[in-house]
Amino acid sequence: MDDCRQPARFEDLDRDGQQRLQLRLAHFLEAESGFRSGSRHWAREGEPRPEYDSDRTTLTERRLAKVAELKALHPDDAQRLGLGRVSERTLRRWAAAWPEQGITPVLRGHRSITSEVAESIHAVHAECLHRSRVGMKTKERMIHQFVREKYGTAVEEKIPHYTTLSKVWREWFGPESGRQRYLARPQQSRPAAPP
Repeated sequence: MDDCRQPARFEDLDRDGQQRLQLRLAHFLEAESGFRSGSRHWAREGEPRPEYDSDRTTLTERRLAKVAELKALHPDDAQRLGLGRVSERTLRRWAAAWPEQGITPVLRGHRSITSEVAESIHAVHAECLHRSRVGMKTKERMIHQFVREKYGTAVEEKIPHYTTLSKVWREWFGPESGRQRYLARPQQSRPAAPP
């Protein structure tokens, strides 16, 4: 099961999850570059805003401005976007992981999900693609088993509560649908009909 790890992908999210990720990513890129697209070549009208203008501000100033902006959001909006607890440290962590992992650190967005737990969730997801439909309680047990076998009981204690795991699963992989085992199988080609 160790080799089944699948990185988080934009395509794994449902439409609402994709929209939330795009907003989170835009906030992150604006703090890093001054532009919500990440580049002055695709600047939107009114960009860069004064507090994010890279000609007038440092990266740290832009990150602090973004943290203040996110704290000013209505708590429901911040929670829905998964940006309620973003700190300057969070933005630094995302930026450090960005070159190698792309959207993955922004996608995770849950402080309670460690890299070991994230790896386990992806491994269980890959395993479930080859089975009949599996309920979330079974997936939770599989995640615990994977962590226990690979990392031991100390890391297993860091696995968040079932409701958090369930929420993360929906955000990363979208809503459940039937016939899971057929999603990952490649189409088998039929032999050519004899002439």
